[in-house]
Parts: sequence; structure tokens; C-alpha cells
Amino acid sequence: MSHYSVNSASSEGNNPCLKLASVIERHLKALSELSDLTPVLRATCQQLSEQWAGLIDSNLKRQNKIQRFSWLMPAASE
Repeated sequence: MSHYSVNSASSEGNNPCLKLASVIERHLKALSELSDLTPVLRATCQQLSEQWAGLIDSNLKRQNKIQRFSWLMPAASE
């Protein structure tokens, strides 16, 4: 899934760029719905869209867990 992977770290920290991943997923989904594309291309875009959606969901769940329990952990800067 190239260097735009949802798992790559941003320059500001270790958080993945979920906004970019969401944009990529939406574009792939839109391409998969175009009737002008060949069936193979549409199916490929649909599969890639589903893969990106799965990565986004798993990373959102992970971030929510971290945020939910972050109050238990003392801040690193303190």
C-alpha cells in the first residue's frame, strides 16, 4: 500500500495520518463505482478500498483505547 500507509508515522509524532488514509479510501471507493472502468479495475479499486477501510478502523480503535486510558499514564514531560 505504498509509503502512504495508514501505519506510517507522521513527522509530528507516531500517530498515523488517518485523514490521508480516509481520502485514499474514499477515492478508491469512488473509482470502484465508475461504470467506465473495466471490471478488473473496478474490482481492484473495491478491494483496495476495503483494505484501507480495515486499516483505518483498526487504527481508530487503537487510538480510542489509548485516549481512553491515557489518564492512567503519567505524562512523559512531567
